[in-house]
Amino acid sequence: MSTFLSKISKLDSIQDVALLSNQGETLFFDQKNNTPGDRERASSYWNEIISDLDQPQMAEFAFTNGRYYLTRTPIGYLIIGLKNDKALEKIKQACATILTKLSNPALCKRLLLNLLTQSEDILKPNIIRELLPYADEEVATVLMFLLRREKEIAPLVKEELLLLICQTLGYCSNNDAIAVLKAFLASRKSGVNTPGEQVIEAVRISIEQLEQNHPPKTQDGLQKAPSPGVRKTVQADIPQQQQIDELLNRGKKDEAVALIMQLIEQCAGKKQFEAADRLRDYLIKINPMALLEIIRAADVIEGAKQSGIDKKHLETWSKLTEIFSSEEFSALYHAMALRSYTKGKTIVQQGSTARTLLFINGGQVQLQALNQDTLIPLSVKGAGEIIGIETFFQASVWTDQAKSLGCEVFLLSRQKLDALKEQHPSLEPKLSDFCASFQSVSAELTKTGRNRRQFKRKNVSGRISFAVLNTNGTEITTEAKGDLIDISTGGVAFSIHSSQKKNAAALFGRQLRISFQTTTTTQIIIRRGTVQAVRDIDLIGNEYSLHLEFSEQLSYSELQQIAGASPEARS
Repeated sequence: MSTFLSKISKLDSIQDVALLSNQGETLFFDQKNNTPGDRERASSYWNEIISDLDQPQMAEFAFTNGRYYLTRTPIGYLIIGLKNDKALEKIKQACATILTKLSNPALCKRLLLNLLTQSEDILKPNIIRELLPYADEEVATVLMFLLRREKEIAPLVKEELLLLICQTLGYCSNNDAIAVLKAFLASRKSGVNTPGEQVIEAVRISIEQLEQNHPPKTQDGLQKAPSPGVRKTVQADIPQQQQIDELLNRGKKDEAVALIMQLIEQCAGKKQFEAADRLRDYLIKINPMALLEIIRAADVIEGAKQSGIDKKHLETWSKLTEIFSSEEFSALYHAMALRSYTKGKTIVQQGSTARTLLFINGGQVQLQALNQDTLIPLSVKGAGEIIGIETFFQASVWTDQAKSLGCEVFLLSRQKLDALKEQHPSLEPKLSDFCASFQSVSAELTKTGRNRRQFKRKNVSGRISFAVLNTNGTEITTEAKGDLIDISTGGVAFSIHSSQKKNAAALFGRQLRISFQTTTTTQIIIRRGTVQAVRDIDLIGNEYSLHLEFSEQLSYSELQQIAGASPEARS
């Protein structure tokens, strides 16, 4: 729904979108050219209307300059302002879908967490209050992320936000939160800008609550060093891990910590940031009470990352530095690989499944599309532009090819971005929003008057059955159901339901066996094919479309039988 709120607010037909909690607090607000004063006035105005109408489930309001549609969800009131009635029915249908989805508490929690990571600081206290009933380890992860980055919080709401974060962590039953709260307390005591007494007291109470649920193994709260030969590896690929473990097994924890700190400084100095991060994580695992060392390790790594950014690159990507925090930009920058391509070199072939985002750092890249054996030039991209967006965010094959005209490109793989999610949960949504400003390949091809589809598609409806195959063509899953979207002699698109996006995305590139009902009830048409794209088609993200290319085309007669069996075709 957070994606829905962001997307719908950008539509030309929409004036403003607001989400108010059942207590009347603003959780989301987007109005063209709005100011904080506008938000406060609108919130007060709608709270008064809702109260006067005795908390309605749904309402419509017509004005001379447009219409408002209001609907109540389990989280609160969704209010959408439209310039006219053209999109009203679609908005109602979308809201009905959202209402059904949000009957699931897990989706309510996910929505609130997404809003929390993407909202302005001034709205975060309202969202955290709504998250309290859902307090668990997932909520704790996001709250700990915010607490670690408390220096970036807007001063106007800092005290209130810190208080709510620390209070809520006490109810999350997450053992890692104890170390984070203690580190926060230690850093505040040694700093100049110490939080108020309320925050300090909230930290102490939350630590007590958490320690009651997770009692320490020794009196000082430290993990007891295991006997030689008993210790298990905590994490793989740790530089000099054997030497560190030997020190731990002999009870020389201070020496082990000192060695880790030395290795962190060495790795950071050599720009081996992944190794440095693993060492810091290992330090937290073996001695979560080494607060000063943990804080210093983070400062060393972040300082090395910041100093390692080329100033010329900062100029090229100045727009990215405006939407990301310094830590987010630094993490993204060092997750990418810089490559140079000579003129005429093909960077990515059409049909490739490489989920890689290309940031053009210098020079130019020619985009081309092969359409019915004709190579069509689309556009030339230059420094500061990004390509590969559809493939990267939606899991699909490249529908164009990228050819170098002499360029330097940063490459970001899907795996690298996924690895940043835990520490930087808002990085991907921000990057996705930024990439949305670039024109899609489909739109560019449409401008040429060409259709990238090789086969004409028919809109159909109805159910189909499918199963996943292994490389030998053997079925490896039970049969599942999907809903038809469209079909051609060369392929089919259908929707599926999946509770997690990663499960749907895992079907990208897989072989499927598809069974179609026909106008002859006793006849079933079977085809095999490869999933060429997985796209999010649900407004809150748990319905997906699979786009499959047949290994053997349908005959025109078979196509007519399938399309004729569709209720849509018979109506």
